[in-house]
Amino acid sequence: MKPQHTVVVGGGLIGLCTALALRRAGHPVTLVDRGRLGGGAATGNAGELTPQQVSPLASPNTAVDVFRGVFTQSSYLSIDPWQLPRLARFGLGFIRSAGRTRAARGAAALAQFADELLPAMRRLGAEGIDLSGGGEGYLMTNSDPEQLRAAHAAYGARADRGWGEAPGPILRDGQLAEAEPALHPSVTGGFMLPGEFSLDPVTFVASLIERVRDSGVTVREGLTALRVGEGASIVCSREDGTEETVRGDRLVIAAGAWTTPILRRSRIRSAPVVSGKGYSFTVPVARMPETLIHAMDRHCVAIPMHGRLRIVGMMEFDGHPERPNPRRFEVLTRAAAGVIRDADWANRTEEWVGARPMTADGMPLLGPVAGRPEVIVAAGHNMHGLSLAPITAEVVADLVAGRDPVIGGRTLDLAPFAVRR
Repeated sequence: MKPQHTVVVGGGLIGLCTALALRRAGHPVTLVDRGRLGGGAATGNAGELTPQQVSPLASPNTAVDVFRGVFTQSSYLSIDPWQLPRLARFGLGFIRSAGRTRAARGAAALAQFADELLPAMRRLGAEGIDLSGGGEGYLMTNSDPEQLRAAHAAYGARADRGWGEAPGPILRDGQLAEAEPALHPSVTGGFMLPGEFSLDPVTFVASLIERVRDSGVTVREGLTALRVGEGASIVCSREDGTEETVRGDRLVIAAGAWTTPILRRSRIRSAPVVSGKGYSFTVPVARMPETLIHAMDRHCVAIPMHGRLRIVGMMEFDGHPERPNPRRFEVLTRAAAGVIRDADWANRTEEWVGARPMTADGMPLLGPVAGRPEVIVAAGHNMHGLSLAPITAEVVADLVAGRDPVIGGRTLDLAPFAVRR
């Protein structure tokens, strides 16, 4: 197929990786972003690549958390009651997807990517993208013995199905403290997930942007996408308020949490992408953890990155995806204080808040728009953007070339990721 000039809307993780994959395949690319490249959730995340953990958020456990999130401000999940009418469709879809059968179906759909998450990222590393700052394996902790055993069994079952590596043995009390001396004494149980990988998203995104620019991608910052135009075009608003249409042979909408407004204004029906807000900060510590610590019971992650410790967590729905809520930083701090010992919690730095693009069923929107094959959507990756961005980009490159996407030698079933479902 001859080269297709592709317009990519969105300069986050998905858009940047997609632009680079398309250039690698020989396609001219114009990358459009409302602000600067690498904004949004691209750099404030936990830097996790998670073959074992890429599964839908909706589950029988999280369904209970949804109800709790409406009535308390101390939960990791917070929902502004005034946002309930706007979130009604999303909430009902989330609860429906949390049933065991649907959740298992969603996990199987996402598991199609599992074997190729790390190879796809390492292909970027082979091109000179910086994958440093993290390391191999995660320590998963939970001080509730029953919950710990259940999580260990669930990861073991995933590994038995070929979805990532099996967890290490359960470590308790003294064994756990010896394995990770930075843990707070109240943490009494955990196990390693050896097949996971982490990196520093700040240096990763910086090198990705540099490589995108060097590859010949035409970058158009300061253009806010409004609606899809005729054919493969996007109508944008310039910073001065005037409109400009950017045209190509193919159009990829990778606008994250801003995807649904673009599609609605274009009269394209789709599963909604809703903005959930995440938080992170850096904290000084007396002793840096040996590896990434994922506190399952406290719903937060502690990540050593290039000599600094980042704390990540929270999911907030309040209708203001980029406005920080000081109370949420305090909730996250209290949670993390029960995980990491000897940290200077009063001296947080690099406080960050950003929009996490969420779908009710936990499946990204990935594929062409019905009746408009020249328009492709790649958005709504549900906190798995870093894990899924490199492989998503390769899938989009296949779609632009008119090929059925193949992952690990198997044709990808795109049906669970249909734009309208």
